[in-house]
Amino acid sequence: MPTTGEEIPVAAAVLLAAYPLIDVAASLASARRMAHATALRVNATVSTIAAVGVGATALGSDAGATLTAFGAWAVVSGAIQFVLALRGTRQVPLLISGGLSTLAGISFLSAAGMHDAHIAILGGYMAAGAVLYLVSARRSLTTRMARTLQ
Repeated sequence: MPTTGEEIPVAAAVLLAAYPLIDVAASLASARRMAHATALRVNATVSTIAAVGVGATALGSDAGATLTAFGAWAVVSGAIQFVLALRGTRQVPLLISGGLSTLAGISFLSAAGMHDAHIAILGGYMAAGAVLYLVSARRSLTTRMARTLQ
């Protein structure tokens, strides 16, 4: 795994850039069925910009700069999710995901300045985010199916 000062392999750069795009798709899908559509569209826009920024940084810079770009996106996107969960949906998975994303982003920003920072620290974040997304999606699907059957 590349450390601060080392280049990111192309395959890793593509995966890192793809992760915010998953957030774009989830935000746009949620915007179609939730009351806070504007905030979700803003999150989709932020994540689209982040995907381009993370990809460009990962392909053209080192692990430290890539952690900075990814961390900045995680902080902003996580804060948006957390506020949305508090203001309207009160979905526990969304609260956890948004809060953890914000905190993780701060840790990525902090790690970016270390001499031996590894992009491997993003793996746990990505795995946890995927699990929380699936839990939230399942809960949403179950709720919609229950409404349809009533």
